[in-house]
Formats: sequence, structure tokens, C-alpha cells
Amino acid sequence: MSFKRKLVPLVATAALMVTTLAGCSGDKNSAAGSTAAPEGGSQNGTAAKPASIKAMTILFGNPPEMTNNKALEDLEKRGNVDLNVTFVPSEAYTDKLSVAVSAGDSYDLLLMDGGKDDKFNNLVKMGAFHDLTPYLEKTKNISQIDEVVWNGAKIEGKIYGVPRPRGLYGGGEANILIRKDWLDKYNLPVPKTMDELTNALAVFKEKDPAGGGKTIPFTIYGSDGVSSPGPFSGVLPIQYAFGIPNVWKLDGEKVVRDFQTPEYKAFLEWLRDSWSKGLIDKDAPVLKNQGQARSKFLAGTAGAFVGNVSDIVETNVEKLKQTDPKAEIAIVDVLEGANGQKGVSILSGYYGLWAIPSSVPEDKVQQIVDFLDFSASEENVAFSKAGVTGIHSSEFKDGMAVQTEEQKKQYELDKPNNFILENRSDPYVYANSKEPDILALQKATLDTISKIGVENPFLSYNSQYASKNPDSYKKMSAVMTKYVLGEGAWEDVQKEIDAWTTGAGVQITKELLDQYKAEHQ
Repeated sequence: MSFKRKLVPLVATAALMVTTLAGCSGDKNSAAGSTAAPEGGSQNGTAAKPASIKAMTILFGNPPEMTNNKALEDLEKRGNVDLNVTFVPSEAYTDKLSVAVSAGDSYDLLLMDGGKDDKFNNLVKMGAFHDLTPYLEKTKNISQIDEVVWNGAKIEGKIYGVPRPRGLYGGGEANILIRKDWLDKYNLPVPKTMDELTNALAVFKEKDPAGGGKTIPFTIYGSDGVSSPGPFSGVLPIQYAFGIPNVWKLDGEKVVRDFQTPEYKAFLEWLRDSWSKGLIDKDAPVLKNQGQARSKFLAGTAGAFVGNVSDIVETNVEKLKQTDPKAEIAIVDVLEGANGQKGVSILSGYYGLWAIPSSVPEDKVQQIVDFLDFSASEENVAFSKAGVTGIHSSEFKDGMAVQTEEQKKQYELDKPNNFILENRSDPYVYANSKEPDILALQKATLDTISKIGVENPFLSYNSQYASKNPDSYKKMSAVMTKYVLGEGAWEDVQKEIDAWTTGAGVQITKELLDQYKAEHQ
């Protein structure tokens, strides 16, 4: 199978996609503008019998209205499928997925939300899923996924799950979001350096723009100490500004973990100093995730937090303005350190793998893969954003849906995008605004950070030892937290780093390096 590696500049790629999609807006039934059968279907008047596909996927937010859903009807007709999707809320997905995998024959298609983790690797070794490699040979859309993504999803050179593509850059903790109106109020620039950021946070602390002593200059959250000691998450742009590696780096034959570097010590010292001055959220040690940090920002009390371009979408701006009508959000696309250090994580480029249980008959596997390929078509990019013309939108123009208020409401009920199980590979997947100005800013930021990616050479590998010993970093994390809070000495932190280096780190490093060498020699 030959997978294409996209070398077209991001702006050109987006322009091509918008141009192609804009020409599809005239279809009388669907914003997708095509009634062509998917791969494997019939293009003449005698279409093959619809493939019956039962799938389970993760749900964030409210589910679509399933009664008389015109979006689903339209997709089933164009895709020649009978689609039955079980939407499971994210908080319950892990348990539901375990039950579905154990049952073996409950579903035709399962989203393995953890990607190529140890659980998925072990299931593959047990023969739980079909090897999809031969079924992907003739795909037109799925094969456009970046070669880097495919390589990261393979197990022993074979593909057992189709990655749901996301951006290689710009997800997770890519950028600092900061209150622009607060910066303007005190004549401060949007920070571009660590010194400017630290100064802005200090001014927020002193001036208390939220009022009543409620101002939180910078909100971050605690690390669970499983995959990394932290002690805090929501700080990646700052870590890169200190020159810290993306978890691991290779220095010749030497493997270096982030916290083994002198730069990590300097970063912890910055956290310690900022904590002592009240620049960091006092609740940070007990906050559990990015969502809780984001909530404080959108509630109008926090001056800055780390998210990505999708966080400046108009719905977030509107929510923030409910607290303060003058509120504005600025995005720090690149934060530089004292010596020009900067970066953004190069990610796996996907969220979840679509796996087909081995209980599914072989003659049905190709139909399922063909439907995923159809889902990732250009026409369904339009469908995911604009739904069915006349019901969910008036037209799809310049990459955006033109909608009346009534059409917007129907779109939110039917949620056409939820039925697009496999999205098209798109470097601008995190650029999600319907406002032209915000969308342009999102794309410009993604273009900028795509030039400063920092690679984790071991991103697609797993350590069995680390999986079986989930507390490998917890003691170190606890000691680091005490140090940042001013309750411990650096000697205590160094002691734990040394203990890991000569203990658990030996086996973890060996396992990862062995896998790396196996693929690079």
C-alpha cells in the first residue's frame, strides 16, 4: 500500500479544499453536493444492497436527535449504508468499550480511543481485530492521511486500526490564551517572550482586573504522575520556552528524559517563583484536567490558560462576554525563552483508531472500510459543517455554512458532524470557527506553529514496564509539587530523579529504545 505524505503548504491545501467544496454547494439534497456511491458500491442504476454497520464511538456533549434525523437519512442514502451508531458519553466510554471488546460480536466497528496503547497492542496480539492492511489498498481518501500518522499506528508493520486524523500540530496544549482586554487596559503587549508573559501575570496579580481579589493570573492543573511527573499540566508552551524536550530526546546513542535535563530544573524554579508571588492558581494542585482550567478562564476570573486555537471559537467568546461584555481573547502563537527556545508538540496526528472485531465476516470488512473512506470524502467535509441543504443550511460557501437561526437550531439537534465517523485529513482541523476573522486567525496560528514542532522520538512506542508500574513517576511528582509550593528542597527532587534514572528508568528506556532501533535500523 502506498500512502502519500503531504508536502503541500498548509495554506495551499486549505485553499484547494475550500475551492473544491465551494463548487459542491448546488446539490438540492445535501450540502455535500454528491450522490455518488462510495467505494465498492454501484455507480449504475442498480446499487448494491446497503451495508449494515453497527458502530460505537465516544461522545463529547449532547447526542444527536435520532428520531427522524434527516442528516442520518441523507448520509445513509449517499453512503449506501444502514448505519447504527451508539454514542457513549466520554466519562463512561472506557467501561463501555471494555464490555464491547469482551463481547466480541456486539459491534462491527469500534473506536479505540486510546490509540495504539498497551491495551490495543495486547488485543491485537490476542487476535481481537482484523488486519486491515489489504483492505486499505484501494482507498482514495483514507490513504491521504500523513505517512507519519500511519507509521505511528502500525503494529509490526500492519494496520489494525484506521486512525481518525487530527492535526500533527495545534492540539492539546499548543498555545496560551490570554485576556486581551486586560492587556490593553494596562498597556501591555500580547506576550511573545517568557519575560513579557511573567510581567503580564504580575500586573494581573497587582491590578486585580477581575475585581474583589478574584483574579487568577494563570490557571493550570495537576499532573496525575502516571506518564510524567509534572508536577503540573497546562504548561507546555512554557516548557518549550525553557528548551525542554518533548518528553524524550535522543542525543546520539544516549536517551534523555525531559526531567533529566538542566532546563527542567530552570522550569521548576520559574514555577516555584511564580507560585510564591501568587501568579499561579492556588487550586492548581487539585484541578484535574484542562476543562477545569478552561472553565476558570471562561468564567472571567483567570487571565490566561493553555489550550489551542479551537478555544477562541465564538461560542467561548460569547460565554466569556456574559461575565464581562468587554472581554477579548488573544492567542500567544509562539512563546520564546531567553535564548530563543520555542516549540509545540508534534502529535500522533490522530485521535482514536477504528478497529473491526475479528468476529465480523471477512466479506463485510471491505464494506466497512469503504464506508470509512466515503466518510472522509470532500463532500462529507461540507456535510459535516452544513448538513442537508434546505434543512441545516442554505448553502456551503467558502468553506463555511450559511445558516438561518432556524437552520442552526436544526443542525444542533441533528448534529450531522457526529455521523462522519472518519473525518478527512486536514491540517486545519482545529480551526473551527464560523466567523471569518476568527477562522483566519486560527489558520494563521496553525501555520506559524507548524514550523516549530518538537518531536518525541518514542511517541508511537509503549513501555510494558511503565504500564505494569503506573506509580513509576508518582513519588517524583509529589516531591516536585512540594518543591514548587516552597515546601521542599531541590536536593529532594534530584534524589528522586536519580532513583528513577538508576531504577525504573533503566527498563523503561531500554524497552523504548529497542522498539525505536527495530524500526530505524
